[in-house]
Amino acid sequence: MSSIETDASNCTIPIGSPITALLPPLPSTVRGEATIISGDCGRFNAGRPLLVYPSGKLVVVRELGVELFGSSEVATTVDNPKALPGVRALVYRGHTATVTVAKFSPSGRYVASADIRGKLRVWAYDHEEHLCKLELQAFPGIIRDVAWDGEGKRITIVGDEGSKSMYTKCVQWDTGVQCGPMGGHTKRVITCDMRQKRPFRIMSGGEDQKCVFFSGPPFKIASTLGEHSGTVNCVRFSHNSEYVVSVGSDKKVVLYEGKTGGVIQVFEGKHTGSIYSCSWSEDDTKLLTCSADKTVNLMSIPDGNILKTWNLQNEKLYSGRGGMAVACTFCEGRPIVVGVNGIVSLLDDDAENCIVKALCGHQVGITAIAIDNKGDQIFTSDSDGLICKVNGADLSISRITGDSTNDITEAAHGGIVKSVAFVDGLIISTGFDDMIAHHALKTKGVEITFIVTVNSILSFKKGKLLKNITISFDPLCCALNSDETILCVGSRDGYLRSFCVSKTDGEIKESNALSLHTKPLTALAFSPDGSKIASGDTKDVFVHSVADWSSLCKGRWCFHTSTITGFSWSKDGTILASCGADENIFLWNLEKKMRRVHYPFTHRGGVTG
Repeated sequence: MSSIETDASNCTIPIGSPITALLPPLPSTVRGEATIISGDCGRFNAGRPLLVYPSGKLVVVRELGVELFGSSEVATTVDNPKALPGVRALVYRGHTATVTVAKFSPSGRYVASADIRGKLRVWAYDHEEHLCKLELQAFPGIIRDVAWDGEGKRITIVGDEGSKSMYTKCVQWDTGVQCGPMGGHTKRVITCDMRQKRPFRIMSGGEDQKCVFFSGPPFKIASTLGEHSGTVNCVRFSHNSEYVVSVGSDKKVVLYEGKTGGVIQVFEGKHTGSIYSCSWSEDDTKLLTCSADKTVNLMSIPDGNILKTWNLQNEKLYSGRGGMAVACTFCEGRPIVVGVNGIVSLLDDDAENCIVKALCGHQVGITAIAIDNKGDQIFTSDSDGLICKVNGADLSISRITGDSTNDITEAAHGGIVKSVAFVDGLIISTGFDDMIAHHALKTKGVEITFIVTVNSILSFKKGKLLKNITISFDPLCCALNSDETILCVGSRDGYLRSFCVSKTDGEIKESNALSLHTKPLTALAFSPDGSKIASGDTKDVFVHSVADWSSLCKGRWCFHTSTITGFSWSKDGTILASCGADENIFLWNLEKKMRRVHYPFTHRGGVTG
């Protein structure tokens, strides 16, 4: 059995399909709720700047050395054995629902992650297949937070448990056996943490405006603390376990004694908005807090003096409501913050500047891709309306803002971006917000751009509409050859229709209609020289000669199991790559038609381009 076949769990990219570059997504964020990120990655990863966070159904363990800290050295790991600088994260795909939290064990060899369906998974970080050690259905509802004890033997889980009153659990990390009855809250619990030294303690906080302090094991309620007058968003023990702190929507920072849970000090007036997250420095003398008021504070402990304040609203990246800070942590002693727009930033702890460097990207699924080969740039779009530009030289990502009403992300579109193209220095995109055309799909050219809608074909030249041609069929895809003389359109009835193009006025005239497929035709692509065209449906890949429309390959390339979403040709036109909603990528060779290269499980949820 091959190494690809052994990875039946599809938790990560199969080890038999090594990657050369991977750009991970940004953390998932929700306005008005804290996002949990962690820079404490355990003894096994000591000295490595790692950040772990949830993103959709994924868990991302991100290397920050090259991206944020300017390091030229890349660590050798089981996922990146050749220390390639383009591989910047491990993306774990073992969950089937949206992930809410992920944290390393104190050893750094395991990660505990949980999702909105109440499932807890403990999996190996140091194993090449990232095998699952424990899978536990902890709650029927959402798990909001998890915490490890200092020995790495117990995990505390908090969240929603339906109609029951028990919202907190502590379980053995390897068996899932519960360590004592735990309750104390009357509404859903938002956050929890565990003391790292014996005697072990647990603190939880929730929407009932209370913090509950547990002693054990077996754990039971020691005290209930009501210092907050709003939702408790985050509680964290210091590394030396002397203190525990809580922050909440009432703008308070409350400092407790780590062993007894007694209140030491209540700090007010540090922020003017809800405080969502806090994190301790490595020496436990400073506390980092972030708030909806778009500021991040560094406080000295235990006196509570403000040592430094970073104001995110002064940064262009965090304009509008996107600057509301929903997560913060220390990574190798450096402060990291995440805004509600998902952007991860390294804060400047010495100079007057606010941000040293920021990480941009997507938070949701990518819907389209376009490549500018001359400028060495890649453009991608997503279902939130965002368009991003990737620099091919250093793989840095920047967002392209638009005129939509979304002042959190400043997206280019108000909804799903269905297609994107780079034409004559312009980025042309179409989306479901009707900015150009409703339900539109496009192709690109040097002079003329064609867009197909549900009932028409539009031709543009330098941003001006030339023709609006009404059609009687239902188009699904289109392609334009390199010299812009032939336009091909694939439709739901399986026909491939070709049109002659007039470059002067954008007029098109139908020249041929081929009934190639028995299923809807979903993808088209001309070869670089325009002599061949590839077409695909929900299973089959066909290649035809454009000169006489004779078949070059038909009926042999039928290994996709779901809708084919895109094609890409090699520069010499001999190798064709196809991708689909079945998560597969295939490479086909016209000179050796019986051979293929298969990359399975490439993207959870399907490949879009």
